Amino acid sequence: MTACSEKDLDITPTDKLSDATVWTDSASASFFLNDVYNSLNAGPYPTVFTNLPSEISNDPLDNFTDNTTYGPSSGLASASLFDNSSYGPLNTCFDAQWKNMYANIRKCNLFIEKVTAAPFADNTKKTMLAECRFLRAYYYRQLMDLYGGVPLITGVLSNDGSQDIFYARNTYAECVDFIQKECDEIYADLPLTVTGKNIGRATKGAALALKGEEELYAGKYEAAAATHKKIIDEMGNGKVYDLFPDYAGLFYANNENNKEVIFDIQFAPVIKIKTINQYWGVVELAKGGGWGSCDPTQNLVDEYEFTDGKTAAEASADYDPTHPYLNREKRFYASIIYDGCTWRGKTIYTRTDVPNNANEINLTNKPGNAGRTGYFTKKLQDSTIGSSPSTLDGTNVIVLRYAEVLLNYAEAQNESVGPDASVYDAINKVRKRAGQPALPAGLNVDQMRQRIRHERRIEFAFEGKRFYDIMRWRIAEQIFSQPIYGMKVSVSGNQLTYDKVKVRTIKFDPTKNYLQPIPQAAISQNTKLRQNDNY
Repeated sequence: MTACSEKDLDITPTDKLSDATVWTDSASASFFLNDVYNSLNAGPYPTVFTNLPSEISNDPLDNFTDNTTYGPSSGLASASLFDNSSYGPLNTCFDAQWKNMYANIRKCNLFIEKVTAAPFADNTKKTMLAECRFLRAYYYRQLMDLYGGVPLITGVLSNDGSQDIFYARNTYAECVDFIQKECDEIYADLPLTVTGKNIGRATKGAALALKGEEELYAGKYEAAAATHKKIIDEMGNGKVYDLFPDYAGLFYANNENNKEVIFDIQFAPVIKIKTINQYWGVVELAKGGGWGSCDPTQNLVDEYEFTDGKTAAEASADYDPTHPYLNREKRFYASIIYDGCTWRGKTIYTRTDVPNNANEINLTNKPGNAGRTGYFTKKLQDSTIGSSPSTLDGTNVIVLRYAEVLLNYAEAQNESVGPDASVYDAINKVRKRAGQPALPAGLNVDQMRQRIRHERRIEFAFEGKRFYDIMRWRIAEQIFSQPIYGMKVSVSGNQLTYDKVKVRTIKFDPTKNYLQPIPQAAISQNTKLRQNDNY
């Protein structure tokens, strides 16, 4: 055994990194970058007591649409603010979003500044900087999609009085241009694929998909079509990405990071958990009671086709009003828990007059956990994981996937060129996975537009896309002028009867509600900020 010198023992512990040491080598800097990744949010932060991003909370974004409604409504922004259009700068639906996203952006700016000046190898720097710029673009999108144009801050601000730390808002167009430029510039420095411990990091495909989605949302259809076509041509059809064959299994923990996933937020049981099995789950179940806080509506259920490719409203030959859940397409059975179906080994009854049944549709707004529509959410919940204990669900949240690339391309190409063969090919691939027939030939632009919007609603149900679709298509006043329904199932002799019941109405003001109000705290702090119109 040889003796050790004092120099040999002069080692900086990795759990006690200082600002003086964290930027001296790539391994130490990677800890900081990992923290930026760890801040990734699955949707905006709704004003709700769970203090979680919407898509892992008890008030997900679909609750702000006609897709789902809240169950127990106490303390939920979708119920207390959104329904009656009473939200404003002092009582926002997404109170923490502005503050949290700018805190994340500041971390990105700090990392970019420090690593740019750091002494380690340029090739390592390039990838790390590209990843962080991708994350910064992601966080800016999380602001833009709610508020429109926001201040673009790309440097580290200090409040020591040496600089002006207050910025006015950039225009929405300038923000979109920024996202496009950032994604274009980082593309070359990102890997095509990642494996092992790097799974979950940004890739070339993620940068293109983020850029293309924002182009689509901004109505830059020609650019959006080109961006998505690049993914399809260079990475799609099995080269890097493809549709996962099982729509239901796509979202299960044992199929994480499959070939359809372009970018997702990493979770892990016990370590970093999500609890939607409890928040969204069936109220009464052997493995633990859920809250029923994300209940599918009859409005959504009516959109699921039957196996002949038609809905009941389109006079499907497969529709039987006495057995309305028979002969539905695969995505219906993968997404909806309905009266009489089996879930986790138990038959679920939402019908009335079943003794001691906590899952019975709540038509009287009784307090406590209860379903309000006669349906519960099945998609995104893992049938092998119960509602309790709530620490076992560590399933990743998919942010961008290949089916979205296909439908985004179909929409952008239809809007910019028309329903050519490539539009049919893209949407029919998604339909084929669902076991549905191809679309009829000869559709015009408007007919194809309606088909694409219908397909998006079904394919992306409960994934937080519907809210943004309604807003960017400017159809909210049309959608919310209609009541939201549930399904009351009753026993009449030896037969079941099915009656639509109104469970919710939403008031929407088109003069202001297409954008969310900026929190008054941010306006008061920065007098250069201009509030969105009419708030």
